[in-house]
Amino acid sequence: MDQRGYVLAVERYPCTAVAVPEARAIAARAYAPHPWVDHDMVKLLVSETATNAVLHAGGGWFDLICHSPVGSSIQIELHDRSKSEPTRRVATAWDSHGRGLELLDVLAPGWFVVTTPTGKSLIFTLEATACPPDPTAPPPRSSRPTAP
Repeated sequence: MDQRGYVLAVERYPCTAVAVPEARAIAARAYAPHPWVDHDMVKLLVSETATNAVLHAGGGWFDLICHSPVGSSIQIELHDRSKSEPTRRVATAWDSHGRGLELLDVLAPGWFVVTTPTGKSLIFTLEATACPPDPTAPPPRSSRPTAP
């Protein structure tokens, strides 16, 4: 996605486990008015990236920024205080952790990390699962006959 939409939600969270469901809920509410956005995928990837910040950013806080749709895409950013790049882990079938970057690769290919003055930003883009409504299209016509 070349351009970001306006900010629908921005929130700062402490790097604690309770922040993960809070971030997921904010993202879910931000995209609720957009039915063509895959809300389950938004919640999953926000959970994964927020969990990574909580576990690996070294404390402090993280910021979640949800951008409005542009065309058929949305962009979400998660900023944390660590300058370290995310590292891939090889998770076995029995591991309960270590699949976050793999999920990003599959569900939001093209995600990237940008170093910032205060840490880093992990940015990912999701494509719509259905076409957004065309604001220039005429309203649908009713199939019911009208009274004379």
